Amino acid sequence: EAIKLNNSIRKALKRLYEVMKLQPAPISGMDLHRVLMGSKYRFDFQNTPEIVNQITDQILKQYYEGKIKKEGVRILVTGCPIGGDTEKVIKAIEDNGGVVVAFESCSGAKSMDRLIDEEDPDPYMAMAKRYLNIGCAIMTPNDCRIDLINRLIEEFHVQGIVEMILSGCHSAGIESSSMRQFVNEEKNIPYLMVDTTYSSADYGQINTRIGAFIEMIAETGE
Repeated sequence: EAIKLNNSIRKALKRLYEVMKLQPAPISGMDLHRVLMGSKYRFDFQNTPEIVNQITDQILKQYYEGKIKKEGVRILVTGCPIGGDTEKVIKAIEDNGGVVVAFESCSGAKSMDRLIDEEDPDPYMAMAKRYLNIGCAIMTPNDCRIDLINRLIEEFHVQGIVEMILSGCHSAGIESSSMRQFVNEEKNIPYLMVDTTYSSADYGQINTRIGAFIEMIAETGE
């Protein structure tokens, strides 16, 4: 029962974040992020799929009525989990003409992309297969993460990648070099790595760097 319930939550959240495949995007990345994060802190999680699906239905209804649309450079955010003061990365992107259309990080697609096999007679093995195939930077080789990033770039029409690395997360920091190489050389799109902490003190510097990054993409696109 727990496996089925959590799969239904993942399906509902995946349906929600996939609205960002639309061009232009229907909502801001910050709004999407806050719904995704908020869904994890509901005590009455039995109703989470229904509530999330209602939100998605409302977004799509307003979008097709022409009431909500977010134009901008389409950015995928990857790297460490975002929350609290690290939301400054999303803010800097969207304050400078970008729209975060996808989150590959732990609070985004990475945690909803795979389901647990409900038909497996061994539920423990089914859970192990699902969790051990999440593309976390602590795993090596981490081909699952590259596969997911590759799909997100194509499906969400991504124009640039911003990778947020928390200064204490050494596994993600080390993996950023291979991520940059994949994005630049194989996908041929711009990549920016932002090294930061859970503090708002460096927002000005981050805002300047991300602003220049988005301006470069916009000029190239024109």
